[in-house]
Amino acid sequence: MPTAPSDNELKASAAKEEVAASIRRFILEQFPVARSRGIDADDSLLTHGVIDSMGVLEVVTFIEKEFHLTVTDDELLSDHFESISKITDMVVRKLARENATWIS
Repeated sequence: MPTAPSDNELKASAAKEEVAASIRRFILEQFPVARSRGIDADDSLLTHGVIDSMGVLEVVTFIEKEFHLTVTDDELLSDHFESISKITDMVVRKLARENATWIS
């Protein structure tokens, strides 16, 4: 019989959903191609032409301001910015690692 998720797991899941929603809102507001194509969380932002290298920098600036994080040069990998899901995963990992609290 599966066990019920713990409070920490539920909070982490809710936080991840909130981070994903915030990133999705930003992508849709800032990049018209995302709105016109109806981008899903796992769709490639790079392959579909939603963001380019300048767009990645806009996303980085958003992440740093919104979540009070610093994206290092080592983290500027195309894989981290491939999709909303990948960006979310990177942000959630950084928040957990830095024990940061994010309040929208």
